[in-house]
Amino acid sequence: MKNCIIVVALLLITVRSHAGWLDDAVRNVGENLGNRAVNDAGNSAYEGAKQGAKGVVNHKDEKKRSKVVSEDSDDSNNSVTRKGTDRKASVTGDSDNSGGSLTENEEIYSKYDFVPGDKVIFYDDFSDTDVGEFPRKWHLKGPKGTGNNAVEVIVLQGKRFIRSQPATGDTNQNSSTQYLRLTQKGDLPEKFTIEFDAYFITELGGGYNTYYHLYLLHDNDTWPGLSGQPNEGVFYFSGAGGTSINTTTGMNKHDNKFHHIAISVNGTFVKAYIDNVRVINDPDALLRPIKLIGINMGVSGGLASERVMIGNVRLAEGGKNIKSALETDGKIITHGILFDTGKDIIKSESLPTLKMILGILNDNHNLKFSIEGHTDNQGNKGINLPLSQKRAAAVKSWLLGKGIDAARLNTKGFGDSKPLDSNKTTEGRANNRRVEFVKF
Repeated sequence: MKNCIIVVALLLITVRSHAGWLDDAVRNVGENLGNRAVNDAGNSAYEGAKQGAKGVVNHKDEKKRSKVVSEDSDDSNNSVTRKGTDRKASVTGDSDNSGGSLTENEEIYSKYDFVPGDKVIFYDDFSDTDVGEFPRKWHLKGPKGTGNNAVEVIVLQGKRFIRSQPATGDTNQNSSTQYLRLTQKGDLPEKFTIEFDAYFITELGGGYNTYYHLYLLHDNDTWPGLSGQPNEGVFYFSGAGGTSINTTTGMNKHDNKFHHIAISVNGTFVKAYIDNVRVINDPDALLRPIKLIGINMGVSGGLASERVMIGNVRLAEGGKNIKSALETDGKIITHGILFDTGKDIIKSESLPTLKMILGILNDNHNLKFSIEGHTDNQGNKGINLPLSQKRAAAVKSWLLGKGIDAARLNTKGFGDSKPLDSNKTTEGRANNRRVEFVKF
């Protein structure tokens, strides 16, 4: 008995003396898993931000930059920080700015009908731009007078965003305008979608708040206007709601949080959403052709703010007709079924896509689907494959819960083994992250 006690005591002493090593080991494993989870997570603009900071900012340069929101802010989940070391930005758990799983918010999202386009044209998570620099996939070339206050890439909770550089001293803060570097010639597709996350600060005194204009313009000579009722092709979003040339919808989301903005375009018809609420429904919102896309952001009244920022920008061509896809391809490719980071929990925003698949199965009782999950090639293959399998199974479980016979559904996960596009670009990787429904 005494010998046992002595052995246990020695073990405790040994563990205590190596506690620092043990903590470091656990921390390293956790960070690696967290980094992998984020790299795989991007089934949407929400999850798109790859956290690895490719560039480094030295301490001397850091001092020259404008101040940022401290990490000990009351709003710790949304605080902004810059990494002044050579170490990559770490990820804080499975952070999720969209809020709530499908089972929790399915009723709330029951009237939400946005389905993302299925072929990504432009995608930026700002992972290829050094912290503190202007984003590489954007430019300032646009209509005169739209503002040219520069933006910079910052890190927030391990993810990257572009932020309007705050005013210094007693000067007013100018709005920032930047344009997507698009490679296509001529008009954008007849149907397309745009998504991004935007930070809405708590309403400032006098009703001032952050705002974000989306420009869908003919060319560099089109003046979009910034005040009063916007022109065709200009859409206004803030914590107070959304506005197009013909419609306005009010809301109150001044809460120091990110909110997801989603826009669906079909010809001249535009629908737009802030989270689960449709704020624009305008059949005559813009003029074609559309050759230039820009985002203007700022603070009303010119007040200074450190929290004017956007992230996870996704532009995609509208989906192929589902019936045509089934007849010609024998499958439906979806990019609108989203999951919590590194998990198989379906997010609320997936409901429109899931309901679309459910409707097809209910209308065609002999139809059977193999539900197949796919990832990009980022991270460990040993994680990609089982995660894609679990996510396919989660989709099947949801459909079974809606009354679909289990005999009509199979599941498979392929990880990154069947890419649709090149994994060398962010757009290609975004196209590769998907759920397919294959007839069998």
